[in-house]
Amino acid sequence: MELWRPKGLVSPLPLPDSCGVNNVVAVWMPVGEFTPNDPLPNLSNVPLVDAFEASTFVTAKRALEHASARYALATLLRDIGFDPFDLRVVRDEHRKPKLVWSDDESRNRAGGPLSPQLPEITLGHSNGVSIAAVSLDGSSIGLDAEPLDVPRPRNLLTMMTSGEELQYLEQLWEIDSRVGMQEATRTWVVKEAVQKACGLGMHVPPQSFSVLNCEEAIISHDGHGFRLEIQYWRELLDGRAFAFGFSRLIEVV
Repeated sequence: MELWRPKGLVSPLPLPDSCGVNNVVAVWMPVGEFTPNDPLPNLSNVPLVDAFEASTFVTAKRALEHASARYALATLLRDIGFDPFDLRVVRDEHRKPKLVWSDDESRNRAGGPLSPQLPEITLGHSNGVSIAAVSLDGSSIGLDAEPLDVPRPRNLLTMMTSGEELQYLEQLWEIDSRVGMQEATRTWVVKEAVQKACGLGMHVPPQSFSVLNCEEAIISHDGHGFRLEIQYWRELLDGRAFAFGFSRLIEVV
């Protein structure tokens, strides 16, 4: 198996000021081209890749996306003063990724009991790009991206929205299907960011909360309420327009 190599540079991802740019840093990088028949790459040289998780990949696409997201995160961590080889990425029961020290020796090198707080992280990939972001103040965040030029089926609407939000998107689709698709993409990336930030993923159905005309999302799960701030913007990556959604957990009650 050929060792994985980055297919481009890790570049800063501009964030709106409202995302808290003093506490949140994000980057992106290209995944690279591949075909369905490409062999699996060897990811043993990629920092923050778990060998067991990598052994479960069955397609080159999955392996390349995973490797580039972890490499982007490792580069970002190095830029803010952490050695990525001292860290691991673990997942909780909802598959939310989290940084931990690799071992006691790694923690001791960083200061032992006085070692710095590890940042919260969020990862993603879509249509040839991978993204990674860290929250320096320890707040839980979510970041998601999707290209705006990819056609999407209209039946996606009932899988991600309900009530007034669904009615709005259906009406918009009737007026202009292109605009309707783009608005559906905007809605999806924001909801995906919310699911990541609350740490519950698809355990919170996207139809169960709305992001229409609001700056905060309110969701409930297992007897708890979650309040999250949300942001949306567009960004050109390699000349292609992407929709970005960002969310930060404000409180759990």
